[in-house]
Amino acid sequence: MAGMQWAAESGADVVNMSLGDSYPTDGSDPMSQTVDALSEQYGTLFVIAAGNAGPESISAPGAAASALTVAATDKQDRLASFSSTGPLAYSGGMKPDIAAPGVDITAARSQEMTDGGEGLYRTLSGTSMATPHVVGAAAILAQQHPDWTGKQLKEHLMSTANGLDNGYSPYEVGTGRVDVAAAVRTSVRATGSLFFGNYTWPHEPSDVAVTKDLTFTNSGSADVSLKLALTDEDGPFALGATKVTVPAGGTAAVPVTGDPQTASAGRHTGYVTATDVATGKPVTRTSVALLKEEERYDLNIKLVGRDGKPAAGWVGINLAGDSWPWNVYVDGSTTMRMAPGMYTVAGYIDVAGEKADRSGLAVLVDPETVLKDRSMDVVLDASKARLLQTEAPQRTEDRQRKVDFNVHYKGLDPFLDYRSAYVLPPTYDDVYVAPTEPMKQGEFMLTTRWRKGEPQLGLSALGGRLRFEALVQAGSALGTATDRLDAVYAGNGAAAEYKKVRAKGKVVVVRRSDEVPPQERAEAAAAAGAKALIVVNDGVGPLMEYVGESAVPVATVHRDAGRTLVAMAKAGILTLTAKQTEYTPFVYDLTREYPGQVPDRALVYKPTKGDLARIDARYYSATDGGLAEGYRSDFTLSPSFNLPEAEWHPGTRTEWVTPGQVWREFHTQGVDGPLPWSMVSGDNTYAKGSTTRLDWFAPATRPGQSESFGVYNSRWQNYMTWNVQAWASASDNMRLGGYLPWGETPTHLQVFQGDKLIDDNPNGGDMQWQEVPAGNLPYRAVLDAERPGDVFRLSTRTHTEWTFMSASVDSDFFEPFSVLNLDYKLESDLHGDVKANATQQIALKPVSMNLGTVPGTVSKVKLDVSYDDGATWQKVTLAKGAGGYWKGSFRTAKKPGGFLSVRASAEKDSGFSVKNEIIRAYGLR
Repeated sequence: MAGMQWAAESGADVVNMSLGDSYPTDGSDPMSQTVDALSEQYGTLFVIAAGNAGPESISAPGAAASALTVAATDKQDRLASFSSTGPLAYSGGMKPDIAAPGVDITAARSQEMTDGGEGLYRTLSGTSMATPHVVGAAAILAQQHPDWTGKQLKEHLMSTANGLDNGYSPYEVGTGRVDVAAAVRTSVRATGSLFFGNYTWPHEPSDVAVTKDLTFTNSGSADVSLKLALTDEDGPFALGATKVTVPAGGTAAVPVTGDPQTASAGRHTGYVTATDVATGKPVTRTSVALLKEEERYDLNIKLVGRDGKPAAGWVGINLAGDSWPWNVYVDGSTTMRMAPGMYTVAGYIDVAGEKADRSGLAVLVDPETVLKDRSMDVVLDASKARLLQTEAPQRTEDRQRKVDFNVHYKGLDPFLDYRSAYVLPPTYDDVYVAPTEPMKQGEFMLTTRWRKGEPQLGLSALGGRLRFEALVQAGSALGTATDRLDAVYAGNGAAAEYKKVRAKGKVVVVRRSDEVPPQERAEAAAAAGAKALIVVNDGVGPLMEYVGESAVPVATVHRDAGRTLVAMAKAGILTLTAKQTEYTPFVYDLTREYPGQVPDRALVYKPTKGDLARIDARYYSATDGGLAEGYRSDFTLSPSFNLPEAEWHPGTRTEWVTPGQVWREFHTQGVDGPLPWSMVSGDNTYAKGSTTRLDWFAPATRPGQSESFGVYNSRWQNYMTWNVQAWASASDNMRLGGYLPWGETPTHLQVFQGDKLIDDNPNGGDMQWQEVPAGNLPYRAVLDAERPGDVFRLSTRTHTEWTFMSASVDSDFFEPFSVLNLDYKLESDLHGDVKANATQQIALKPVSMNLGTVPGTVSKVKLDVSYDDGATWQKVTLAKGAGGYWKGSFRTAKKPGGFLSVRASAEKDSGFSVKNEIIRAYGLR
């Protein structure tokens, strides 16, 4: 505001402004009011970007009545999707005023810029790119008419704008796209816009017609006769005259009436156009609007903090049956005018944590508020919220936390449920959830999710009696080591501070300060030879900063605990045990469900190991090992929202999970290379007290299918879809689908009906929506896939054939059908290698590729092995054993370092079969 005042007092005729927020306003805010006051006092024209937040989002200062507010179009005069539109909040006032090109605008780049880009130019999009076009037009016009005020400049630019497509309203583009040539050549201007009011529900007999003058001003030396017309001829607007003559150097007025009594409920907009009678050319355009509210009631929303005082934050409001919720920033309280119906109101607000230096987040939900015949109040009250206390049986740190809820409205398709999930960033300490009332016309579910693991950097002193919670920073170095290190204090961490201390080989403790950037702190510590850097926060909550690609571990501690750390480091009496754990050897995946409502009681979950299910996870890697990532997602609510975490394969990990929970997980190897290999499981649950072994990327790798992919081998009437993941590994406990990036490795699928080729996909393993003959007929699918041996070593080439029967399916949807597949069980090490010159026990299990059942009885299972990549084969005799396995034994080749290939098949007496040829299925050690 001080800058606006300086510009106006300095005598600027036109001021460009590209700022605002995302909180809609009606222009009564302080910044908009300042624009209006300065415009009135100094005659300055403030040209302001409308904003980039889309529908009905014009905020301060663009909401100012006197401002010339600019929308953005592309170079084909189409409204930019991001351009903020009106009406103004509450009042329904008319904004924006005009439009200009704002998509992919190239302009000179300041060499002082530090926020991206390079070179002499930059190409950007936004209403901030559109506004300078209008500012330039206003400057040209001001030079032509130095005696004109900002109000006159605005009026002239608006009325001479180029009209756009009839599909756009004044609330989107104002009067149209700025036309500099028309503005400087036209001597007549008109009132820019006429707003006839916002008539709220309930409508009263006192809502009478309003008449306003449409004033024309002629700055030329000759009279001009104009023909007037309304674009909205059937609307509530009426012209007092259809012709007017504007005298040279004078004005003329035509009354325009807007009548709410004749208007239907809704938004009515249009334009009054004036055409020169002598030339037939358009001269001016004036926007008109009248709003007549449909049935609406006040939804009064109030936010209360943990301290019982008014709070501020974003709130979502969802109308049952609507596809898109509203989001509004509530500062204490706000009132929304809403249609009758059932609403869910929810917000996430920042609150104080359990201690003075801890931060908190409160999750506040009112699942069901019914607006009918009267206004309603919704109070989201964090003072009633309960702390979520989720603890593991051993010392851990939080890796991920999530609060997730769903509201299902009775009688509506689940597609229209209201769903909200919040994955908490590490900058929050404590999470609170307020109790809810049971829904009367629907179902409510709230879930919480914690992943916990070994602390990445454990800091302790005095033999473990004193511990400090440390948060490893983004970009920090991190290894696997345990060191006992003396600590020294280095002030704010600037390079100059290290002249006072001996930091080499020690832990350096510093206080966070705005004076020293995070990367500079890390670089100074590394340069001084420090083994680690600990930064004490100077504010509330955990501190997370990017420290560059640091050469030493960098972590932060809370403000109050840091005081002890600083005092002991200053005194030279602190020796810290620093335990680095780059990849956690264990995880806890803990969930809680609150069906129906969140209870008004303590929300505590502190299971023992006996309360959980144990998973012994084995992560195979045929190569020497490398960076991987993965996660186990909870699926009480779908989809699940989580983030992958870094892993190292090969390796083992003990994993503890909440029993009875539906879990689905994925892992990816080669994430830092060009061919990442992902493996995705189906849905699994684990019983309390159980122990399960899960093998990931274990040989033998062959095509498979997981229900996680959604698209199955399926049939709808006489159309068929085939979708198999080419690089899936077998598993006793999971349906796994594995894949490589599409098109990066040779993959070829052919599908036959009988002997007739019906689909040939030379680039993938899928067939989509292929029409097939009616009736129950035999089919054969053939899949060939290859991948480079220098990257994957094992399963470098596979050939698979499936035969199956498929009949027409009378359904509205694609229905999955089952086909036969083979699982392999041959115990190997974590590199997929078995011992050479040794007797090996192998088991094959014919299985359904999905959750269904393949008809018939297994009649035959065969197996051959090869040690020369399939040039020659040796038969392995199999016998049917327990659990559906067919078992056999063989002696591997004498020489280690080679490979074991397999060729196997299984048949049923119902026309279903599968054949696998897997080259280099296992290695020999």
